[in-house]
Amino acid sequence: MNTQSFLDFSEPDTLEIGLRIANKVADQLQKGNILGYSHRDYCGMGMKMNEGQEFLYGELYDGFDFHVPRIFKNRDSFVTWLSAQSTASLARLDDEEFFRNNQVITRTRLIEFIAD
Repeated sequence: MNTQSFLDFSEPDTLEIGLRIANKVADQLQKGNILGYSHRDYCGMGMKMNEGQEFLYGELYDGFDFHVPRIFKNRDSFVTWLSAQSTASLARLDDEEFFRNNQVITRTRLIEFIAD
């Protein structure tokens, strides 16, 4: 019999982020806040707005350098995309092992980011 508890393995969170959270994230980004870790080298996935008022989602390095980000030209396209995502879909599960679940955006991080 396997002695490892089945509780050690949780199912991925596939619940969509939803419009309410996505809009609040967009609000924070439009205020100039950046969602991302800030340390040396690879900092995981992050979100911010650029100088052209476009929304960015991509790999973050050294706390500020976005590497080949996905660019959303306007708030509507960003909110539509983010609202349809989930912790599981943002976990990079199809990427190389190093990137899988490594400092990715999760529902918990988004809620912490929008908390007042």
